[in-house]
Amino acid sequence: MERMVVAIFSDENTAYQAAQALRDLDEASEIALDTEAVVTKGRDGAVTVVNARVADPQATMGGAAIGSMIGLLGGPVGLAIGAAGGFVLGAIADTTRARVDRDFVRDVSNELGRGKTALVAEIDEDIPDAVDARMSALGASVLRRNLQDVTDIESGKEIDAIKARLERMRARYAAGRAERRSRLEARIEALDKRLHDKLDRVKHRHDKVAPPAS
Repeated sequence: MERMVVAIFSDENTAYQAAQALRDLDEASEIALDTEAVVTKGRDGAVTVVNARVADPQATMGGAAIGSMIGLLGGPVGLAIGAAGGFVLGAIADTTRARVDRDFVRDVSNELGRGKTALVAEIDEDIPDAVDARMSALGASVLRRNLQDVTDIESGKEIDAIKARLERMRARYAAGRAERRSRLEARIEALDKRLHDKLDRVKHRHDKVAPPAS
């Protein structure tokens, strides 16, 4: 299941440790990590992106969801790019592109108090236990939301992203040890199912709007 996960910390260094924990889970094939960003809220309320990383540029939609989420968090005070460079240059305050509802944005904004730091990540996880255990050990307050479906144009990008992720997982499977293969098999099966579900939904939408045959 594709989800946006936001982990709130009292300091920036712990957020970086949390980001590494997600990378470790990705490497162990317990989750698939698409995009991550570390943002801080200053004493003046301004949100600054201090670090950002696209884990696999070929297997993600370019960080559009996270970029938009960060744009929403910036609110009326504004958003500072910080050291993240062009990662959020396209960030806009748009819940459709963020693929989350306004309630989630409000909850995150309320939890991200002044002087706090958030790790915002777009991940694919079957169950939340592994991520929650790592974040809890670091003292995080964790919020997550399933990412909503997207428009046909974005769906096409997402289908390409899923295909790229499948290719990456199959390469890991071929090179992996026996103890990792069972987890990889489950992830490959889940990704394959999601790919076919996405293709079916796009076809269904097209069938609904297609003109009747004469």
